[in-house]
Amino acid sequence: MIEQRLRKGRLDGVRVKGAPYPPVPPGKKRDRQPRPRFPVKRTGRPRPLHEPSSHAVIAKAGGRDPNGNRDPVVFHGYHPSKGLTKSLTNAADMSGSDSKRDVVMMSGNWFCDVPNDGGANWKRLDPTTIFPEDLGSGFCCDQVVVYVPRIDRFIWFLQHGADAAGQGAFRIASASSASVKNDPTAWTYWDFVAGNFGYPTQDMDYPDLAFSTTFLYVSTDVFGSGGRIVLRIPLEELRAGGTINYGYTDPTKSKSAWGAHLVQQTRAQAVWVGHRDNTTLEVFTMPDAGNTYSSFTVKVATWPNGSHSSSGPDGNDWLTKLRDFPNFAVTGGVERPNGHVVLAWSASKGKGGGTGFNFPNTHGRVVELDLVARSVVSEMQIWNPDYAFAYPALAVSSKDEVGVILGWGGASNHANCAMGIIGDFVVWFQNGSTRTVKRYGDYLTTRPAERNRRLFGGYGYYVTSVSGDANSCTYHPIYVRYGRASA
Repeated sequence: MIEQRLRKGRLDGVRVKGAPYPPVPPGKKRDRQPRPRFPVKRTGRPRPLHEPSSHAVIAKAGGRDPNGNRDPVVFHGYHPSKGLTKSLTNAADMSGSDSKRDVVMMSGNWFCDVPNDGGANWKRLDPTTIFPEDLGSGFCCDQVVVYVPRIDRFIWFLQHGADAAGQGAFRIASASSASVKNDPTAWTYWDFVAGNFGYPTQDMDYPDLAFSTTFLYVSTDVFGSGGRIVLRIPLEELRAGGTINYGYTDPTKSKSAWGAHLVQQTRAQAVWVGHRDNTTLEVFTMPDAGNTYSSFTVKVATWPNGSHSSSGPDGNDWLTKLRDFPNFAVTGGVERPNGHVVLAWSASKGKGGGTGFNFPNTHGRVVELDLVARSVVSEMQIWNPDYAFAYPALAVSSKDEVGVILGWGGASNHANCAMGIIGDFVVWFQNGSTRTVKRYGDYLTTRPAERNRRLFGGYGYYVTSVSGDANSCTYHPIYVRYGRASA
């Protein structure tokens, strides 16, 4: 892509007043509209990966490392919050972040949990009681939370339903860790509508947040454009809580990145990545210095992009939604201290090329890129012969180890989440699920643990049955501090 200039906008911040507001029952909130599908094209020139990585093992936390790692991953803290009974077709959409003040925020569809003791005791927040319901058709569903240490602010993305004209909207809110701990209604927020970006009758969906030393980055899909939009907002303006001056991209210029998450923990740029086809990555970069963004392509080993499917013991296919969205989108990305970027996404079962390895299940693909050389450093897979892996998310620790959280499940295992460190070929879980949902995802989150950055914070969930109700289950959100036993 030829270098493009950022477009510009400006918004004034609003301080929450009058909270708590009367709650709006979930049944009255508008459901999200169906998403268009943008499949990854097959390539005519396969680049097979002849030798796959060792297959990954699932292990119960607290047990012995099945691969004999001398310093295995352990759960330094395991903190479930209150369960939610939902339909088997609901997605949890787990996000979260923690601060050095022992404050944690963990969000999912419709709720946000906050403890002020590191995760032992949770308080459940209803966003409709914290913020006025005066944007779009009201708060609906997706949320993302990130903590920015440099400005001591939790940043909260809240997706809203489209208005009567079909215009999507979202709210970006900011509060210090002390405010979140002492007064969960003490937020300043900025409201965005699709018309701000030239799409006054189109919805927006599937958000993400990341930050550098200078900017907060915000991304979402813009319906009607077929692509992903990325905004940047100065961190100091968010700290000040007044007017923000934001820059944003043209979503039609990044159609390959539909559904892609932002690369996390960058220092001086925004990075997001899409697929031109199943052997070509398109890497988008937006340097903090200047007002432009551009992209380049990198060839990787051909990976299978058939139909996702994985049924649990009860016959439910937990990848039903994944095969439509986010499908093969790059859901995991992180910048390592040396500037290399590690990416992860869900590939289907099958062969990438005619002589390639035949993967038996949906699995995770992991690629490390040198952005300066515009080349591949390494490639590997997270796979197993008996169950599928999907929805990988990544973070990097102060020891330059890459943590991963992902969903897993199969014929003998109800869909669940697990976490570990890339290269160990072991991922760990604690509580087993007793039902398989019909829609896992649509995202999980892992971040460096702020109180000890040698560890990671994982934000996921497990699922249990509801007695006498075959169409529902109980989602159990969990916050896990995981990392090496020696950390």
